[in-house]
Formats: sequence, structure tokens, C-alpha cells
Amino acid sequence: MAHIRVRQRVDGERFQVRYRVNGKEVSDSFRSERDAKSRKKVVEAEELNGVIPNPRGGERLLGGYAERWLETRKVKNKPLTPATLFGYEGLLRRNILPTFGETKLRQITAEHVRTWHEEVTRTASADQAAKSYRLLRAILTTAVSESLIGRNPCVTRGAGIEHAGERPMLEASTVLQLAEAIDERLRCFVLVGGFLGLRTGELLGLTRKDVDILHRALHVQRQAQEISGRRLVSDPKTDAGKRSVSLPRALAEALSEHLDTFAAPGPDGSVFTGRSGLPLRRADLSQAWRKAVADVGAPPGLRCHDLRHHAATTFARKPDVTLKELMATIGHASPVAALRYQHATEERGKELADYMDGVISSAGTKESADVLHLRAVSPRKASRSTRGPGE
Repeated sequence: MAHIRVRQRVDGERFQVRYRVNGKEVSDSFRSERDAKSRKKVVEAEELNGVIPNPRGGERLLGGYAERWLETRKVKNKPLTPATLFGYEGLLRRNILPTFGETKLRQITAEHVRTWHEEVTRTASADQAAKSYRLLRAILTTAVSESLIGRNPCVTRGAGIEHAGERPMLEASTVLQLAEAIDERLRCFVLVGGFLGLRTGELLGLTRKDVDILHRALHVQRQAQEISGRRLVSDPKTDAGKRSVSLPRALAEALSEHLDTFAAPGPDGSVFTGRSGLPLRRADLSQAWRKAVADVGAPPGLRCHDLRHHAATTFARKPDVTLKELMATIGHASPVAALRYQHATEERGKELADYMDGVISSAGTKESADVLHLRAVSPRKASRSTRGPGE
């Protein structure tokens, strides 16, 4: 419980309200007994609710606190991935610290946050504002849990929601056209992304030992990302991202030929490489992808990630597919804990792969055969097979 102590000072009496926060004694000083009693009532009410903010902790600047937050932040008991950390640092640097970096935690108000969010929306973008708001809210939520402030001022409704536009819906025939139009080294990249739904980072992280042609299986164990020009290999985006996916026969054959022609040697050799034989770089992928999109007349804003969207949508159209089977194939982590680590059976996985075989077959006849088999390419294209994307 809080108590009041009267102390004599040269300039008059001081009324100290003394109480404990996290096992440590702190005090607030007031000139009038009335103000001290008012503070004592507030502290005792907060004690009953189990929340006693430390007024001294609220004196910390948001900038320094956010820096420490990034260093110690964990999600599901794991440190932030390099890509997530890089993204958070960018949001802080561009959008949060210019406004709140030198502001004390206790001085950040709901009105202050709302005005800031409106400004970022206007000067940057709605997406940037939503992402920055979610980050600021997470940081201040931690400050509340550590009793540095009494409540989180991030209470603006809908401020953390991104309103992304509808992504283009690809047809299977368009995926095959893109695979035909892109550099030969990336043909299987498009096919696996478009018909199995691997994320771009997961595709870039594939090695020879992850491809089991004999049992028609693809093992997703890692992802490769580029941070400031450096290639970093880490676990997939979520725990559910580590998975084994059954290969449609058509893709198994295409991957077998790809491994013989383009993949780096050795079990740890990258499946997708550039002209030097080193792991494929994002810049080379982007250049080749944009050219292929333009060549087939696809929507200009089409992204590599839309291949994953096509695969997931196609699997979901199978009449008897279950949510668990779809999650297992695509590598989604459910917000429902009961579904988090449930996987489809191997037999059902092969049924889904056979179903995708039918989708690929119906998308074209001779054209699909030409795309799926490297040996069917023209002599002119074959002569370019050792060149890298963009050459």
C-alpha cells in the first residue's frame, strides 16, 4: 500500500507518496497534501487492478527504448528474423523516430498518435502508416507490460489495418506462358511457385538435397533472403513453413532435368542459380520476371508472389480439400492453436499433386509439354541456356 511522508525543505513542506513497483520503492513528491492524497488514491486503485506504472520509467525516450526493444524482441520465443529486423529498423527510421524519437514514453498521447498516423498516411502511404502504427503499438504494449506507462496510447481504430488491393487472378495457362517466356534457368522457378505455392524466399533457399525425385517430394527447410546486398539463409517464415510437398509428375520431371542442367553441384548446391553458378540473386530474378510479364502481356504489376497466390487458390478449388491439407501444402500457420502443427497425410498430399497434374495438363497441350521439358526448347534457346537472367 502507498503511504505519505512529510519532509521539511528550505522552501517549505513536501509530501512524498511512497509505494513499491516491481519490488522497488519509488516516490512522487507534491507541494500540497491534497495532491499527495489524490496520488495515493490512484496508486492504491492501480494496486487493486494489479497495474502500478513506474513514473520514472515513463521518463525514458521512445528512441532509446525502441532500440532496446528491437535487440530483445522475441516472437514465439525466437529472435526477430534478419528480414523482419531490417524492416522494423526502416519503419522506425523513416516514420516513427522523426516524430517520437526524443519524446518521453509518458508524454505520448492518443491524440499525438492519431495526428502522427494521419501525417504518415499523407506523406508516405496508407500501408506505411499501418505498418508503422502496428510497430509503435507493439513497442508501447511492452512498455505497459513493464509498468513504464499506465496505458497504450495507440487506440486509433483501424489504424493498423492495411487495405491492400485485389491481386490479379492468374490462370494456369498464364503460369505456363510465363514459364515459357522467362529465362530457361528460371522456368522451374515459375512452375514450382505457380503450382506448388512456395514463397520466393523458400524457392531461393532450395538445395539439391531438398528435391527427392524418386519419391516425388520437395522438402522446404529454409528460406534465403537478401539484406543490404547480403544473402542470409534462415528458417522459413513460420514453423508451419517447414514442410514436405508432394510433386506432381510433370513438375518432378521438369525439376529432374533442371537439376541436371542448371543447379549447383553437391547436395548443398542451390537449385536456382545465376550465370556464375552462384545462388540466384533477387535483382536478376526481378529483371527476368519483369521481362517475362511484359512478353506475355500479363498485368504490369504482377509479382512473383502472385504465383503462390495462384497455387493456393487452385488447391482450394478442389472440392474435397480440407483446411488442414491446404495449410500443410502452402505452409500457412493458422491463428487457431489447434490447427497450428496439423499436417495432411502423405497419401492425401499425393492426391493433391495428382490433381495439380490434371490442372497443368488441361491448361495446354503441346505448349505445356514444351514448357515442362527443357529438352523440347528450340536450338536457339538451348544455346542461351548457360546465360544468366537479364543477359
